[in-house]
Amino acid sequence: MSNTQPLTVDFTQEDNVLQILPRPSLRSSDNLGWNGIYVQQHQQPAWETPEYAHTRHMLLVHSANVTVRAERWFDGRRQQEQFGGGNNIAIVPATVQHQANWARESPFTLLFLESDRLRQIAYESVIAGVELMPQYAMPDPFIDRIGRALTAELASNQFGSRLFADSLAIALSIHLLRNYSNLLQPLREYSGGLPQRKLQQAIAYINDRLTEDLSIVAIADELEMSQYHFSRLFKQSLDISPYQYVIRQRIEQAKYLLRTTALAVAAIATQVGFANQNQLTIQFRKFAGTTPSNYRKQL
Repeated sequence: MSNTQPLTVDFTQEDNVLQILPRPSLRSSDNLGWNGIYVQQHQQPAWETPEYAHTRHMLLVHSANVTVRAERWFDGRRQQEQFGGGNNIAIVPATVQHQANWARESPFTLLFLESDRLRQIAYESVIAGVELMPQYAMPDPFIDRIGRALTAELASNQFGSRLFADSLAIALSIHLLRNYSNLLQPLREYSGGLPQRKLQQAIAYINDRLTEDLSIVAIADELEMSQYHFSRLFKQSLDISPYQYVIRQRIEQAKYLLRTTALAVAAIATQVGFANQNQLTIQFRKFAGTTPSNYRKQL
């Protein structure tokens, strides 16, 4: 293990990435406007990093298709690892001194969460002093699914992903607090749904801005609520998440335009808030069981 002075890095800065890794990221969420979560996709050769600490919590989501032997140190404690075969996740909390090496070129995704996000959720549950605990390579299908969903969003690089990323970031934060923190009591479970006035206010706000790149932050701020509190109670009220509600409303608008106008499908996609025709078609098939073009033909 290196005796050089440990570094503190911020991977949102490319020059910081290159202090630790030999190649820059393939893709990142830099230009997508996501709140509280930052994502990078990497393909890195066999390497040994210097000792360093992150300014944010980092989750490594390794490719399930490549088996890699590695070693990792947390605050000087070394452990051998093997990624692949289900062991695809490692967790590096913010400010924890960390070093790693791996034996072959491998693809992986890095998820970075703001420390304040976890603290805020814990604070809303009247729990103070919660810390995330380091985790060597391990299986966690939930984190794996979130990592792959966010990686797919990076690859699409499309307008309208903020609400999706917000929803995943909140779900990920809750999962981390429940499973990988020093939390000694359950998080408070909100129940009963949103008060009717707040629910109507949220629905009106969303419906007035369906074509915008909505975010949970903006909707929760409009209701003068926290993101976590709003998200949980909204889903209890309608049995779907804010993201699912927005997509359904856009699909309903698209159906109306398909029935009542001769607009091209691409034009309808843009008019109801999708980035392009392909994005509309994917979501339309999920919710309506057919494509927009076939829906129109069947009228």
